[in-house]
Amino acid sequence: MNAYFPEIADDALQRYRWHFIECHEEDDRLQVVLNHPGRRNALNPVMLNELAYALAYAQNNRQLRFVVLSARGPVFCAGADLKAMMGGIEHQSTVPAAQRPLVVHELFESFTKPLISAITGDVLAGGLLLVAASTFAVAHQQVRFSLPEVKRGLFPFQVMKALAGFMPARQALNWCLLGEERTAAQLLACGLVTHVVEQPEEVLPKVQALVAQLREGAPTAMQAGIEVYHHLPRLSHEELNSRLMQLLQTEDAREGIRAFKEKRKPQWKGH
Repeated sequence: MNAYFPEIADDALQRYRWHFIECHEEDDRLQVVLNHPGRRNALNPVMLNELAYALAYAQNNRQLRFVVLSARGPVFCAGADLKAMMGGIEHQSTVPAAQRPLVVHELFESFTKPLISAITGDVLAGGLLLVAASTFAVAHQQVRFSLPEVKRGLFPFQVMKALAGFMPARQALNWCLLGEERTAAQLLACGLVTHVVEQPEEVLPKVQALVAQLREGAPTAMQAGIEVYHHLPRLSHEELNSRLMQLLQTEDAREGIRAFKEKRKPQWKGH
């Protein structure tokens, strides 16, 4: 059961009116598009709720193996929409509201399918949380990543914690304190960005190539691996071995072993 939404509608993409994001199913992936370029795709409460529901829908749908996250406009995400956070915002969204306050990190920690961010615009402030939460982050070399909060009298506490998972904590602190811009190439070195291409139009083809490569792996194994990744610092080797023993009992594992012996491509069932 999802921690925020007790019920997920099977026809959610058609049933509800989505205001700040777009969702489209394409084969085994859900395309999620941040669609509020007038506010630089800054996350307001309604937009965040729609994103949370979209992820819950994808997690709940066994036919969907991947989520691809992209954005309209020159900015991928500018972090939190502080103006909207402090007051009401007009919208026509009918997506069910979360049953408790949304926590960005927790939202992504409960998602166990590959999440691929296609970054064709700049990323600012809390927008970096979306990049850090992605399984793969594909950006072109002109994209800039910046943390300007300290210059506004604020501090990106959550971003600093997320960044500390990719770089030494002092480097994360220094970046937050200096409020500098970083390039996609610089973040490739620490793993925050996983793939860099030269031109914006090369981002989506690279994402498609990644999806094709990922399809060769077992969905059950991938979900188990991502779930463990979210909790890795807290798991002992004994617990990890237990997870492996559980995975060996799945139909996908048995099919994978049979296919290897028979020298053929496996036919994954997802369970």
